[in-house]
Amino acid sequence: MRSGCILTLLALCSLAATRADGDRGGDDHSHGGDDDDDGKNGAASNSTSIAGTGMATTSTSNSTDVTGGSVCTNYMCISGVVNGSTTTYTLQSTGQADLGWMAMGFGSTMANTPMVIMWPNSDGSITLSQRTAPGEVMPTVDSNPPRVATADPSASDLTGSTPKMTFTIPSNGNAAQTIIWAFGTTNPNSAAVDATLQQHIDSGPTRIDLSQSLSGSSGNQNPVTDPNATSGSISVPLQPFQKMIIAHGLLCTIGFLILLPFGGLLARYARTFTNTWFTGHWIVQFGLAGPVIVTGVGLGIGAVAKAKAPHLDDDHKKWGVAIFVLYVMQIALGAIIHYVKPTSWTVGKRRPLQNYMHAVFGILIIGLAFYQVRSGFRTEWPNTSGRPPISNAANVVWYVWVVVVPVLYLAGLAFLPRQFRLERPHSKAPSDEFTMRNRYHDQPPYSD
Repeated sequence: MRSGCILTLLALCSLAATRADGDRGGDDHSHGGDDDDDGKNGAASNSTSIAGTGMATTSTSNSTDVTGGSVCTNYMCISGVVNGSTTTYTLQSTGQADLGWMAMGFGSTMANTPMVIMWPNSDGSITLSQRTAPGEVMPTVDSNPPRVATADPSASDLTGSTPKMTFTIPSNGNAAQTIIWAFGTTNPNSAAVDATLQQHIDSGPTRIDLSQSLSGSSGNQNPVTDPNATSGSISVPLQPFQKMIIAHGLLCTIGFLILLPFGGLLARYARTFTNTWFTGHWIVQFGLAGPVIVTGVGLGIGAVAKAKAPHLDDDHKKWGVAIFVLYVMQIALGAIIHYVKPTSWTVGKRRPLQNYMHAVFGILIIGLAFYQVRSGFRTEWPNTSGRPPISNAANVVWYVWVVVVPVLYLAGLAFLPRQFRLERPHSKAPSDEFTMRNRYHDQPPYSD
């Protein structure tokens, strides 16, 4: 019996141990489940963290990778934002003039530079036209541009006093870029990409730096208000046709505004003191001024051809040809007056009408030349070269000279009484080379 009790106690102890093990197993399983849940929660937390880190990294990367910059000129500002493989450019008016169209080109000169030209339309849309030009002429549509630009109307704003137009284009990989810009005040009044453009009121080369790190992915889309915007234009080497224009301007100025006035004043003053005045007169007007003027005009025509620009498409070119023709006619008239004496005139009569025509033609040519030279350095040079206008110092010199030359000529008229006395029948002529013919030597001559 004692043995039975012992066996019973052993069985109860074994059963209790087994139950305790089962409880521990359940607790272990329960803990295992908690561990699994913790593992899942940990994995989700890590994933969020990674995603968050990834997003932060991406955001940081975007913030770091997004670069750009702005540049401003008198009439327009340009900003560029580089975001990976795409660059967004904004062209914004400064409000200095009414907006007709704005343009930028990726190069330092107009010739063969890919250009993006934009203008607003009456229906609120925006036209983007990609063009090129062989020189300083109206660019034409480029059907196959090296990089295709796309207008971004959502980022554009045509309201207010500083309207802006935005476009995107594949990045070219250059942070510092030399670009050209142009601003026109006449709207094409057509949404067609090949619409005719009226000439810009200002243009030039400049440089934009797109390497500045931007704080936001969008960058500064209002370059007019960008405090970090640079300003001004840059100096680029003169193109061959621009050098020809400079030489043309210098030679024509020397020929028409220095040599011709000098030759005219020489005749006005010297004819009352010496009988050899005509020799000096024709040497200056024809021998010296002729080659200078012909060379200058030739360089002007050559510069137009070199720039592949149209001939006679503006007032300066037309007046240039007209003044040159007048100069040739004046030289021919002077030769006729000197070598062909009208036999129907007696020496006692006053000088022929052709002599007065010669004097009037001379004054007319010099007067027109003053206008032509000024239009050349003030209007034609910036329009045809694409460079900034000539310094105002040239304008000051022009004003001084346009006063000095007439004053000197009018002062010479004070010697007319002496000239007339010398030409009276009882006086000897200043030079017998101006007698009508040898048979009239016994009569008083008239001079040219």
